[in-house]
Amino acid sequence: MKLFLADIGNVSLEYAQLLDNERRARTERYRLADDKKRCILAGLMTRHFLGNAEILKNEYGKPFLSDGRFFNISHSGKYVLFALSDCEIGCDIEQFHYVNSARTGRTVFTDDEMNLLLTRADRLGAFFNLWTKKESLLKCMGEGFHRSAKSVDVRSDVFEEKGRSYFMKTWNFSDYTVSVCSVKNDFPEFIKFIGTEELI
Repeated sequence: MKLFLADIGNVSLEYAQLLDNERRARTERYRLADDKKRCILAGLMTRHFLGNAEILKNEYGKPFLSDGRFFNISHSGKYVLFALSDCEIGCDIEQFHYVNSARTGRTVFTDDEMNLLLTRADRLGAFFNLWTKKESLLKCMGEGFHRSAKSVDVRSDVFEEKGRSYFMKTWNFSDYTVSVCSVKNDFPEFIKFIGTEELI
C-alpha cells in the first residue's frame, strides 16, 4: 500500500492541458479556482501513479484497474490524497471545520458511535475521526454512500462482515484528518508528501 498527499498551492490552471479530455472537461465544470486545482491535481496524480492502466468501474461507480491494482482519491482544503494498493482500498481526508457534531452525527453514526462521540472532550476531533473512517470503509467496500452509513460501526479499527475483515488507520495533522481502509493490514507508518513538480 502506498499513500500520497499533494498540495494544490503550486498547481497552475494551465496544467489541465496535460490531462485527458474527460479530466479537462470535468475541471471546466468547476467555477472556483481551488476546485479546479483539486481536480487537476487528482488528474496529475492519477496519470503519474497509474500510467496507461485501464480504469474500470464497479456497479456503484468505484474505479479499479484492469491490471489488478486498486486506488482511491479524496480531497479537502488544500490537499489531494491518493491511495494505491494491490487490494481493495478506500480513503478520506477532511479539513476541520465547525459542524454541530451531535446533530450531524445522529444522521450517520450508530447509537454506539454516538455514545462514544458524546463522551469525548474533543468532540469535533472525534467526529472527524469517525466520519473519515466510515467514509473510507464504505469506499473500500465498494458501495460508498449507496449503503446506509449507519450499517457499519467504526469504533474499532477493524470491521467484520460476511467473513471479511476491513482494517482502518487514521492520521491527524495540522487541521486535517485522514483515514484509510483496506482488506490488508499493511498500512505505511507515514503518508508521503509529493510535490507538484514530481507530477508534471
